[in-house]
Amino acid sequence: MVKEIEKEERKGYITGALNLSKEKIEGAIDAYRRGNYGQVLSSLYYGYFHLIKALLYQKGFDPKSHEGVYSMLNLHFIKPGTLDKKYSRLFEHLHKAREIADYNPLAPKYDRGDASGYIQTFSEVVPGIIKMIGNYDKYSIPVSRSVEELRLLIQQ
Repeated sequence: MVKEIEKEERKGYITGALNLSKEKIEGAIDAYRRGNYGQVLSSLYYGYFHLIKALLYQKGFDPKSHEGVYSMLNLHFIKPGTLDKKYSRLFEHLHKAREIADYNPLAPKYDRGDASGYIQTFSEVVPGIIKMIGNYDKYSIPVSRSVEELRLLIQQ
């Protein structure tokens, strides 16, 4: 199910999603510093999820499920070639990793290398999304700064 968002409502949705994304990315930074790498992946997923929602809000769509966000990303950005398939693959991989980290007590624990790999890919794709979102510097610049902090963290 997808709700349509009126043009005059979109700014509020987009700025809210960017703020949520920043909060989740900051959570990933904190979790990485504590060595809780499963939580890093969970937080990265939600940071990415909210960025993709901001992109969809800009087009007037508000999908009501994680699967809806993934489907709409593919339908409106991947299939027409606006974004490369790596954007969709990252969503899919982070979603799976988050489910394992959050719900599977028998799964092997994620380590620093796992988290660092996801962070590297995340930091490569986020600038493209932020560029597509456009004129929300007040909200997107803090997201970019948090992504950069995360990227620098894995280089230490």
